[in-house]
Amino acid sequence: MSEDEIIDPIRLWREWMIKSEKQWSDHLTELMGDERFSKGMGRYIQEGLHSHRIFSDGMAQYLSSLNLPSRADVLDVGDRLGQIEDTLAGLQVEIREQRAQLTRLANTGVAPVDTDQPKRPSRTKQPPTKASS
Repeated sequence: MSEDEIIDPIRLWREWMIKSEKQWSDHLTELMGDERFSKGMGRYIQEGLHSHRIFSDGMAQYLSSLNLPSRADVLDVGDRLGQIEDTLAGLQVEIREQRAQLTRLANTGVAPVDTDQPKRPSRTKQPPTKASS
C-alpha cells in the first residue's frame, strides 16, 4: 500500500475540526455584525442588570427587616476597618521612632529636647550664674 491509500483518522478529524471551526466562526461573525443582534444583546444585558438590581434591593430590604447586615454594610465595615488598621500602623511606627529616640537619649545621658516649645529661662529668684573665666 502506498502512503496515499493509508487513511489517517486523526488527520481526517483534524481537517474536519478546522473546517467546522472556520464555518462556525464565519456564521457567528456574520450574525454578530447584524444591527438586530447588537440591539437584542444590549436589551438582554439591560434586562439582566435590571433584574440583578431588583434582586439586590429586595435582598437588602429582607436582610434589613431581619436586622442583618447587607453585603454593602459588610463592605463598608471592611473599608472602615482597613482605614483604622492603616492609622494604627502609622501610630506604631511613630511609637517605635519615639522609643528609639528615647533609648538613644538615655544612652547618651542628654536630656530630651522639646522642639515644640521655645527654650525659656528657669524660674528662680536668683540670677543666672555666669561661667567663670
